[in-house]
Amino acid sequence: MQNTKINTFKKKLALVSMALTGFMVILDTNIMNITIPEIQSALNVSLTKLSWAINIYTILFASFLIPFGRVGDKFGHVKMLNLALIIFGIGSLISGTAGSLSILLTGRAVQSIGAAIMLTTCMLIGFKQASKEDRPKIVSMLASTQALGAALGPSIGGFVSQYMGWHWVFLINLPIIAIVLGINLFTLPMKNGKTINTRIDIVDSVLLASTLMLLTLALVNGRIWGWLSLGTLSCVVSAAVLFLIFIIHDKTSKDPLIPLSLFKNRNFVASNIVILLAFTVLASFVGLIPTFLTKVMNVSELHAGLMVTPMSVALMVATPIATALASKINIKIPIGSGIATLATGIYLLSRLNVENGWTQLYIADVIIGLGIGFIAGPAVSIGVSQLEGVRLTAGQNVLNVMRNIGVIIGIALFMSLLDGNITTAKHNVYNYAVDQVSNVNLPQTSKNRIDHKLHSKLETSGQSQINSSNKVTTNKITTKQKMALENSAYKEVLAKKASTGVIIPAAVKIQLHQVIENIVEQKVSKINTQISTATRNIKHHMHIQLKHSFLVLYLWELPFVLASIPAILIYKES
Repeated sequence: MQNTKINTFKKKLALVSMALTGFMVILDTNIMNITIPEIQSALNVSLTKLSWAINIYTILFASFLIPFGRVGDKFGHVKMLNLALIIFGIGSLISGTAGSLSILLTGRAVQSIGAAIMLTTCMLIGFKQASKEDRPKIVSMLASTQALGAALGPSIGGFVSQYMGWHWVFLINLPIIAIVLGINLFTLPMKNGKTINTRIDIVDSVLLASTLMLLTLALVNGRIWGWLSLGTLSCVVSAAVLFLIFIIHDKTSKDPLIPLSLFKNRNFVASNIVILLAFTVLASFVGLIPTFLTKVMNVSELHAGLMVTPMSVALMVATPIATALASKINIKIPIGSGIATLATGIYLLSRLNVENGWTQLYIADVIIGLGIGFIAGPAVSIGVSQLEGVRLTAGQNVLNVMRNIGVIIGIALFMSLLDGNITTAKHNVYNYAVDQVSNVNLPQTSKNRIDHKLHSKLETSGQSQINSSNKVTTNKITTKQKMALENSAYKEVLAKKASTGVIIPAAVKIQLHQVIENIVEQKVSKINTQISTATRNIKHHMHIQLKHSFLVLYLWELPFVLASIPAILIYKES
């Protein structure tokens, strides 16, 4: 009896460890984005070069998720998890102590390899701690904590960066790793860990890793290279060719990396489709809304991160409820409800008005969290519910890859569309500003100089640079400039009088200077009022244009979400 209680306690503690591991992995993939400006200043590198600290992690993480899962089958998932934690810790230490970009890139590459192993093994170990009937509960717990990591990434990153420094964005992993390792050594025996007598097909692994690497590279860099550029198209075509070779080889392999029979399972196929949808939408929300809040609404990074937290809370509440429902009612009902709820949340985002408060944003947060929770939890649960052994490993890893690809697509697609919108917005603001300047009573040479300055700033700022309307400066005529105008006008009058031989008494000169001063004062006051009005109008117009650049993306996303409804019909009734 005592042993039974101890074993039950160990299983529960092991599940906590697996949830914490998944949370840490997903958090790490999302936490760095908000600290980019601080790291860029600290390392004194360009944004393009620094972006590779994110890209290299994303590419390697996506590439090795499936191959490393099979390694765990052969050598033991507990051993692989503990090894991965150490690798991830080493990478975090390298990244957190980096003094140059090259060292940071090395650390991120090491982290990505550890993270790929950790995510696959922690979920499989979690599944094996429960019976097949209890698997939905495990799925809901792991899915909730991982989604929480994605949602809390911006706020935790902003808090750590603001109060502890950017190094701790990586070093914060070390105490968590120590806790997880300690729990694992207490609850999960490595010596007697279950293994599967399977062969690791090296050719299969290389083909699939290369396919995912090229596809991810194209998605990550497509908006920089150009979606129809030679580099992007070469990656996509090469990935397609390698994937075709992989399928042909997989069919003939005695130990296929991904048993193609998995895709005869309708529930597995449908789950992959809706998981791709859910995490594409999640990425479009978590990736863009914090930027919208900081760049357009002028809130701090930490505040922006906290504003998306209601979404993660709603997701955590919805996932276990929806997963439990999925085991009792037709799977189409919770997932269909999730898609409809998600569509509602996206529509609210497209009509977001936060000028008079944040209530509408919080409502959209909660609705989107509920929608994703009602999709992700049941989809993963039903997708792997009947799988065992290598099929469970392969199925879970495919779902992980689809989730990761969804995040990559969401970021790549919506950032690319945002780039185009920002460029259009800048041209619209420039044309509007020129029109406003033309109404100011300034000499044409001054207007031309202002127009040239506006045009130069537009051309050199780059498509992806987003400037808040608060960055628009007011260039009024200063007191010093006004005095110069007064003196110039006064000297001009004296020169004209002198040229006609008129001698002006000193007392008259004083009166004349006072008259000219009053005239210039009135003229400058009128011009400054016109400049203030023009500046205020330009600021307002820029704010409207930038706001539209972000929010219209969600209106474009809405048909994509609604178009996924037919995927529900693929599910077998249960």
